Amino acid sequence: MIRSYKVAFVALFVGLLALTVFAVSVNTYRHATRVSLDLSADILSEMSAKVVAETSARFEAARDVVEINALLVGERGLADDQALFRLFGRQLALLPQIESLYVAGPNGDFIQARSSPQSMTRLIRREAAQGEDPSQATERLVYRDAQFAPIARINGDATYDPRQRGWYRQAVAAERLQWSPVYQFADTGERGITAAVAVREPNGSLIGVVGVDISLNSLSQFLSGQRIARGGIALIVGADRQLIAFPESVELRQGAGSGTAAVDADLSAVDAASAAATAVADARLPRVEDLGVPWLVDAYRQDAQSQQRSAINRAEYSLSRTDGQRYLAQRQAFPPGVGEDWELMLVVPEITLLESARRLFSEAAAISLILLLAAAIAVSFLALRLFQPLKRLVLNTELIREFRFADVKRVPSRFAEIKAMDEALWKMSQGLRSLEKFVPIDVGRRLIQSGKRAEPEAEVRELTLLFTGASDLASLCEALPPARITELLGRQLDIFTSTILRHKGTIDNFLGESILAFWGAPVVLEDSVDRACRAVLACRDAETALHADWAKSLAPGEPAPPLNLFSVHHGRAIVGAIGSRQRMSWTAIGDNVALGWDLHQLNRRYGTRIIISGEAREQVAERYWTRRLDVLPLNSGARKLEVFELIDRRDRMLAPERLEAISHYEAGLEALLEADWERAEAIFQPLADRDPTDFAVALMLSRCGTRDACFWPGLAGPGDDMLSGPFVTRPVASPGLSLDSGERPAINANDPKG
Repeated sequence: MIRSYKVAFVALFVGLLALTVFAVSVNTYRHATRVSLDLSADILSEMSAKVVAETSARFEAARDVVEINALLVGERGLADDQALFRLFGRQLALLPQIESLYVAGPNGDFIQARSSPQSMTRLIRREAAQGEDPSQATERLVYRDAQFAPIARINGDATYDPRQRGWYRQAVAAERLQWSPVYQFADTGERGITAAVAVREPNGSLIGVVGVDISLNSLSQFLSGQRIARGGIALIVGADRQLIAFPESVELRQGAGSGTAAVDADLSAVDAASAAATAVADARLPRVEDLGVPWLVDAYRQDAQSQQRSAINRAEYSLSRTDGQRYLAQRQAFPPGVGEDWELMLVVPEITLLESARRLFSEAAAISLILLLAAAIAVSFLALRLFQPLKRLVLNTELIREFRFADVKRVPSRFAEIKAMDEALWKMSQGLRSLEKFVPIDVGRRLIQSGKRAEPEAEVRELTLLFTGASDLASLCEALPPARITELLGRQLDIFTSTILRHKGTIDNFLGESILAFWGAPVVLEDSVDRACRAVLACRDAETALHADWAKSLAPGEPAPPLNLFSVHHGRAIVGAIGSRQRMSWTAIGDNVALGWDLHQLNRRYGTRIIISGEAREQVAERYWTRRLDVLPLNSGARKLEVFELIDRRDRMLAPERLEAISHYEAGLEALLEADWERAEAIFQPLADRDPTDFAVALMLSRCGTRDACFWPGLAGPGDDMLSGPFVTRPVASPGLSLDSGERPAINANDPKG
């Protein structure tokens, strides 16, 4: 499946172009093939007519010779054999297609001149002496050279009697010149035909029979010399599919046409018609099926079944198929008087006839392929110019969907539509980038990816909550103008925000200078507490670097910005789009959210920077240094809350003195919770002497003095910001150590307005 619009565009264009070129080429080739076949059929028809005419001319020449010799015999008789020999010699020299010329007398005399297999004359006389048997005959053979001069003579008795031959009886029985059926010549053994005519006196008495022999081999040689199309073959086929003549290059199947003739036998008991039939039967000419060329046989068989006419000169032809190749055949009948139902058949391979057309088609195909390739390159270049900006626009939409607005780039293009799309996407990205400051990124990304309309809805999730807030903002507001306060707090909030987002946290809200962030929604995280702890430590370290930088630029008398207090808590809360249908806020609410805020406030009580709940500490105890600060009763009475101070990651080693102080503090807290006041006081007092600024130790000593593990100095005082919290409020049993005294940490943790 094509997923790229560019690929689809190029494929469609090139495909349609290729289809068009292919269709035009095929149609052109089809019509060119048809025209070429029609032209070839017309040419073959003309060639067939020419071959038939030339072949007929051979027979006409033989006929003329017979008629001329008949006139001469009629005038002079058979007495002057030498004159006849000279005449026959000149005629054979002029007409090489004639094999033999002769005249036979009614008494059995025979005067013959022949050119094959060697030039010679033959004379048979039957002139009986006193008392001799007239059947006794003498024969004289004279072999001659190319100029018909005698070179050798042979005399002997004759056994040949022309009066017993079929051609003689056929001529005597007819009034006009007759063509014999094909038979085997007695002298040479070759197959051929004879034209013979009887010469008579005015009174009807027979003078003699004049004949001429034409060898079928001469016709085959004639056909072999015809220049047909390359690979083409010409055949002369007689009645009953007999092969009269065929080129010497065409072979017969083994065993075909090997019979012998017996037409020279005594025919005294048969008439001329039966003699002709016997001659044909005994000649045993090969048939078309005996050819050793299968496509010639198929062409002859299919000729009658697939006759077509050319659209030019209406010449008839047929198409046959053998072994996947087509062949064109054209048949032409010989005129009456030449053979018996003879016809000429020309068969030419179609590939030869269409060679020029295919060469032109190949050249056209090559040119079309080059043009197609050039068009594909041009279209690909155009598609690149068109779809590269579209690809960049698609990337911009993906970046916007993922709220990666900083990566959105303008897309230059000369196309008005692309410029309009780019302008719209750019404005949308800038608008959403502004909205990013008000909506959590993950929430916006999730809302866009869902493709649904925002509706008020929420769900209960396990969240890890992070709170930040300044410890003493009031004194800063009294000392600095609003612009300076905004500048300082803005830089600090930028650093905290980027740090929280870098640790995959979700910014819920800004409460003045405070931040509420959480992990676990909208994306569930397996290590949410760990991410929150890493984020809060990173915020603390970043704040230290920021305050060091601020210290260099503080004006004289300008106070240093207050330190921030942090808390991390883990618990179930309601999170989602909360509000009306007209205005909603994606936030988290519930008791654990309020508890997380109160834990952040508790830093003021213990003089700490980061407090995490026992639920959060349970998941990361092995990875962070912590100090168990206290165990607090809650208003619900169902459970108590352990609070811990988050000190640092365990991959950062603490000083041994610090580790020892943490261990002693936790031991003293355990004694305090067990109401072992003396042991607890004995543990806390050295810690207080060693570090008077540790407000948590001072708080524990106050509890030891009041003998109350839950006593918090100032907890129930007027205006205390913890009165509405979740912790149990109790009256002060004894003032003990006052948080309003000068013994308080440098972070001003005791100011309720921080």
